[in-house]
Amino acid sequence: MNTSSTSPKPVIVGYDGSDGSQRAMRWAARHASATKAPLLVVHCSTWPLFTHNLGPVEGIKDSGLQHEAEKSLAEGCELAAQAAPHLEITQRLLTGFPAEVLTKLSAEASLLVTGTRGLGGFAGLLVGSVSLHLAAGASCPIMIVREDQPDQDKVLVAVDGSPESDRAVLQAADLAETLNQPLHLLHVLPHRRHLKDAAVDAERDPIIQQSFNLLPTDTKLTITEETTTATSTPKAIIERARTASCVVLGAKGRNTLGARLGSTVHAVLHHTKGNVIVVR
Repeated sequence: MNTSSTSPKPVIVGYDGSDGSQRAMRWAARHASATKAPLLVVHCSTWPLFTHNLGPVEGIKDSGLQHEAEKSLAEGCELAAQAAPHLEITQRLLTGFPAEVLTKLSAEASLLVTGTRGLGGFAGLLVGSVSLHLAAGASCPIMIVREDQPDQDKVLVAVDGSPESDRAVLQAADLAETLNQPLHLLHVLPHRRHLKDAAVDAERDPIIQQSFNLLPTDTKLTITEETTTATSTPKAIIERARTASCVVLGAKGRNTLGARLGSTVHAVLHHTKGNVIVVR
């Protein structure tokens, strides 16, 4: 759906060798190839912040912190090349904490891709601190990958009429088009006793209509819609995300003041077991 004639911004993916970053790498490579975007692979090394002894240990071949960082980056690029053999891949080895480095780089990206947790993360967490930091601070949309080849066959976008929601609709439509999957629009209304069922059964929910109006009239996407009431908006989204290859959300909704990341997105990131894109 992107009709720009200029060179596309790269898809940027962070890599640290963890299982999660391997899945993110494969997904990012396939997506970049499908969208004809270059892929930039980034490895962040924190060791130079703490020590100058980065070189090899005397008498031990291929040792040293610098070598380990270079090796990790090369492995990431090799994974990308295996997933998308003809993809244009560049690499950068940067010094700094991953959350800070990738947040800064996000200004150069069409999409930032990360796994859920990196090396050293707590095994019980579904999403790590770096991923949360990026979801809250990245300048571009961020894809948090749990599965590099999900079995589900539709893209779900949760809408609420906010500017971030509108941008999420466009991002979700692009993804659905790339994946050749249907797009499902979901609007969750708060459940209140005085809320009339007619609001749900109306011919067209105005928020859903607003989302439809963002898309080209000649779109070939298969689009389905759903307006529902729920006592918990995150729970309603999480339940429907089980049947989606990816859920797309705006970083914050209509009722979020000041926060960089809304409570709904925060809950979905922590509890959804599939892929999530957060759009600012």
